Amino acid sequence: MSIDFGGGDRFVVEVAELDGLIRGLSEARDAIVKINRDVKRSLDMNISPSDDPYSPDAIQKIIECAVRPGPGGHSSANQVYQEAVQQMIDKLVAAKQQYERAEGANRSTLGGKG
Repeated sequence: MSIDFGGGDRFVVEVAELDGLIRGLSEARDAIVKINRDVKRSLDMNISPSDDPYSPDAIQKIIECAVRPGPGGHSSANQVYQEAVQQMIDKLVAAKQQYERAEGANRSTLGGKG
């Protein structure tokens, strides 16, 4: 089965592999969600690598940079990645449903002519 994932690129996917692909991508999406949640929790961290007066501020700035919204932030990149993976899942699920409908129609047609 050929699936268009956008941008003019089409990929050939074995129908028998669709469930495994959907499951694997769902696991990847869930891992991205967990990573993003962990990154956001890091805002609450106040562990300084040393007792000098600059480390706490430096750690806070690094954490803020990682979770800030917009370009360059770790959290924003994860969100974009999560959305791209979800779009792939949605397209695979839609392709599977379309295939199943076509197979059902074919079975009905062939079953009625016997």
